[in-house]
Amino acid sequence: CSTWGNFHFKTFDGDIFSFPGLCNYVFASHCNAPYEDFNIQLRRIVVENAPTINHITMKIEGVAAELTKDVIMINSNRVQLPYSQSGITIEKSSIYVKVASKIGIVLMWNEDDSILLELNEKYANQTCGLCGDFNGIPIYNEFYSNNIKMTVLQFGNMQKMDGPTEHCEDPTSTLPENCTDNSLFTFFFFSSPKDDICQKTLTSSAFAECNDLVDVTEYIMACQHDLCRSEESKNASCICDTFAEYSRQCAHAGGHPLNWRTSKLCPKECSYNMQYQECSSPCADTCTNLERSQFCEEHCMDGCFCPPGKFLRTVFDDINNSGCIPHEQCSCIYNGNTYATGASFSDQCHSCTCNGGQWSCQDMSCPGTCSVEGGSHISTYDKKHYDHHGDCTYVLSKHCKDETFAILVELRKCGLTDTETCLKTVTLNMNKRQTVRMPNKHGKQQFKILGAKRLGLNQSGNCISPSCANVTVFRPSSFFIIMQTNFGVLLEIQIIPIMQVFVRLDPIFKDQTCGLCGNFNNIQTDDFKAISGIIEGTATAFANTWRTQASCHNIQNSFENPCALSIDNEKYAQHWCGLLTDSKGPFADCHHAVNPSVHHTNCMFDTCNCENSEDCLCAALSSYVRACAAKGIQLSGWRTDVCSKYTTSCPKSLSYSYTISSCQPTCRSLSEPDVTCNIKFVPVDGCTCINGTYMDESGKCVPDNECPCYFRGSPIPFGEVIHENGLVCTCTQGRLDCIGAPNPTTVCEYPMVYFDCKNITVGTTGAECQKSCQTLDLQCYSTQCISGCVCPAGLVLDRNGDCIPEEECPCIHNEAMYQPGEKISVDCNTCVCKNRKWECTEDQCLGTCAVYGDGHYNTFDDKRFSFNGNCEYTLVQDHCGKSGTANGTFRVITENIPCGSTGTTCSKSIKVFLEGYELILSEEHVSVIKRGQNDEVPYTVRYMGMYLVTETTSGLILMWDKKTSIFIKLSPDFKGQTCGLCGNYDGNGINDFTTRSQSVVENVLEFGNSWKVSSTCPDADSIQDPCSTNLYRKSWSEKQCSIINSDVFAACHSQVEPAKYYQACVTDACACDTGGDCDCFCTAVAAYAQACSEVGVCIAWRTPSICPLFCDYYNQQGKCEWHYKPCGASCMKTCRNPSGKCLHNLPGLEGCYPNCPPEMPYFHEDQMKCVSLCDC
Repeated sequence: CSTWGNFHFKTFDGDIFSFPGLCNYVFASHCNAPYEDFNIQLRRIVVENAPTINHITMKIEGVAAELTKDVIMINSNRVQLPYSQSGITIEKSSIYVKVASKIGIVLMWNEDDSILLELNEKYANQTCGLCGDFNGIPIYNEFYSNNIKMTVLQFGNMQKMDGPTEHCEDPTSTLPENCTDNSLFTFFFFSSPKDDICQKTLTSSAFAECNDLVDVTEYIMACQHDLCRSEESKNASCICDTFAEYSRQCAHAGGHPLNWRTSKLCPKECSYNMQYQECSSPCADTCTNLERSQFCEEHCMDGCFCPPGKFLRTVFDDINNSGCIPHEQCSCIYNGNTYATGASFSDQCHSCTCNGGQWSCQDMSCPGTCSVEGGSHISTYDKKHYDHHGDCTYVLSKHCKDETFAILVELRKCGLTDTETCLKTVTLNMNKRQTVRMPNKHGKQQFKILGAKRLGLNQSGNCISPSCANVTVFRPSSFFIIMQTNFGVLLEIQIIPIMQVFVRLDPIFKDQTCGLCGNFNNIQTDDFKAISGIIEGTATAFANTWRTQASCHNIQNSFENPCALSIDNEKYAQHWCGLLTDSKGPFADCHHAVNPSVHHTNCMFDTCNCENSEDCLCAALSSYVRACAAKGIQLSGWRTDVCSKYTTSCPKSLSYSYTISSCQPTCRSLSEPDVTCNIKFVPVDGCTCINGTYMDESGKCVPDNECPCYFRGSPIPFGEVIHENGLVCTCTQGRLDCIGAPNPTTVCEYPMVYFDCKNITVGTTGAECQKSCQTLDLQCYSTQCISGCVCPAGLVLDRNGDCIPEEECPCIHNEAMYQPGEKISVDCNTCVCKNRKWECTEDQCLGTCAVYGDGHYNTFDDKRFSFNGNCEYTLVQDHCGKSGTANGTFRVITENIPCGSTGTTCSKSIKVFLEGYELILSEEHVSVIKRGQNDEVPYTVRYMGMYLVTETTSGLILMWDKKTSIFIKLSPDFKGQTCGLCGNYDGNGINDFTTRSQSVVENVLEFGNSWKVSSTCPDADSIQDPCSTNLYRKSWSEKQCSIINSDVFAACHSQVEPAKYYQACVTDACACDTGGDCDCFCTAVAAYAQACSEVGVCIAWRTPSICPLFCDYYNQQGKCEWHYKPCGASCMKTCRNPSGKCLHNLPGLEGCYPNCPPEMPYFHEDQMKCVSLCDC
């Protein structure tokens, strides 16, 4: 429907009439329906004898938009263009302001006389207003009321909508009927009389194609009307409006009008070096998206465009806004900075050069870093982050083949809860002989060389013995100790405020390490590979395989959130940890280099969890500062407002002395004899303690009641708890105070025997070296002899504490035991247990990318992130412009359809471009548009339970739950050839944030925005936490989502880590605050259930009160064929697939399935019932 020029209107049904009203009229509204989806009103005024539209009001699904010449208001707030929110996008091209809504409305206004409104056909028979009733029959029911024909004036005046105090006069006459030839026209256009100009232009060769598509006679009459009128008004621009309208109607009908304007007839000017074209694609290629025009779905329109070159393709430069340039001259963007073509940048691990809008990057070999922070957060060389609340000594990292080095860490419980764990010691073992042990809180370090000879360090921490030539230990500041080896391993151990360790490894060790730090091969997905050769599903299962002592217990997963235990702690943590992510805070300068989100999560956890919140907070903040420093960014001045207490230097209690030649009075000497007192060393100067005070670990002098205690040589700070042998000990006044009875140690169960360390020779190992089935493949790392029960020679411990022969040891996977010869399937491979190791087939499996809920993504390479913008984004495509890849075959584009006041996504629409076809999945069904010539259909569509499954012949499978979850599976042939929000499918999750211009970034927003389809759509600018904006929903969400951590899913907890799914569930359930909240919650839980189903764990979690599925709906009366199946059915015989064989055997998809009776064995997917073959 449209209106233009001199009060002309054309209804949806094709009537053209003139109605010269100057009031506020309903242009089109949704009527005859229980809820009004839209209502569009307009008002005209006459300026310099020409009518123009000066005000448009639109109400679309409750959002009120007002359009005037210079200002656009949404819900009474002025907005900047482009605008995109709550399902409405408004953008401005060279000529039009375009308002589009997801419900199926597009309105284009040229900010002057013309409006073109396009409506989805679902509104047929449901519209009112000047546009008519959209029933497909001209005249009828628009110009008839109770069977009496109305005049145009009567019809128009019925659509008037006055304001509350306004009384607008109805127009009384239409335009003059009689028209005489006039000289005015000749005066304007230097041409023959008017009949000719109207007829001549509208039937000229420019409109040849159009005359077949759109009847021209009414437009010629309208044009002649305009000329009559122009005689009175001395204004002939109206006829240009009618020509332009005919051109628009032609384009809307699918035609291609040619340029009819000339320098004399209705000329148009363009800015920059653009050209005016009557019919060109509205999806113009730009520097940020050079492939926009390849998947344009809109008809052509008039406006200013880049000139189409014969030899040189020009694109619009939307980076520098400098008009049209050849695409080879486009600039590139990285971290918000612009680089001209040919410019380059480099950082530690790669260097990139800008080449016509695309980055081409070279990777350089780079040292790996691995860390243990906050006592439980581990980050591997391949940048996989996980948490483990251990209580044992673990292999952090070692050289797998010949053990050039091995780094052990001791993690212990150090609080009253199970999740409160601390790093106690770090040990470096070299060449299977030398050991450097670094106890907590920098107790004077002791070296053990060959397990026998002890020697210490001088005060500066340098090794004073020739036998530790391989390693240099020094203390650059009172907070850190550094161990530097001469073969490429560097350990940085932080001591203040709490102990943390950072390992830096030379690239020569690539793919040769194992332990908690992973295997350093740039592939994140296999970091949880155990010694037995199989990949474990959870962090706990993986870490338990690297315990070095048989006596340690298996750690169970814990789901408690320490911040939920104390409101004060949570507020404190939110405030101070919030500094990390604050875009204006002291850490903001580093956000582009190091993503703060993992550090923020760890900081929240540790600050809430610790006895001493400030220490753990400062440790977490300093970890981020250290990570930034590793990237070359120095954050100075961050301690001004937080953690400033550690900056004070030598306290007053110390007195300065030139010659200190004996050992200091230390806190250590209260608990045990101080080994350093026996060492004679050259006198040094420095601060020493006087007046009965003792020097603690940090070098301060304190009275004895503030001293830490020492237990087995390791310091226990004042007030900290240790668990040992059934005793719970607290430190008071420098001495340990224990409660509980010690476990009787001397009685050993048969066949174990007691081993006593008291009277043996130096260098003998005790119960700490007892082998168990799990530690058989690890050598023993003994730091001191421990008494206890051991198995007789030749036997080893199994998991139940019995002694068994070595060959009877089982294989372990995800904490379950399997006997030799047992088979399990892992993804698409089969593994067999042979002498404690798994032997697996090595088939390539399908990769999976999951997108669910409010913008949660899990890429093919298993990188997880959240990003929710309001545009269309490329999810995955194989048109990646990399050298050596053929032209692409598919493209999947997704668009979020928001609901909820926070702009949360409630459903998605998906477009799949395949060769000559386009599939559109939206509003719970699929529609197909054929865009090419080929007849072979390259895809099949079937329904499986609640999912719609699309399989293509090229190896792309798309599963959609008809709401917000999409699972994409790709055949391994596409490895390394895809790009988009699903990553590049090369097995390495580190480089998944590759932007459209081929640079790897850290910032989620920069990555996500680069993949939007239309460069005119606004960037997403911040990631909100809906639980902090909707505090009232937080507890409801946490309670509902706890089902993921509950016993319902217990069988899956050891296979698929639930923490990320729980977090996503809580955010989504907080965000859906305007209806659809149960949907959001159910989708999030279903995503975890689906992940479980993928690894073969079937969980029936839906109940009549939690997310029920109403399968009985499909049962015809008295029948009972339909049932809910939590893990789906295998491939069914259907009318579309009578053989019952499927291309890929997909894991079960939950939903309603029919049990078809033998006499009607085929399922009819469109009628949703069982039929015989004849009825198909």
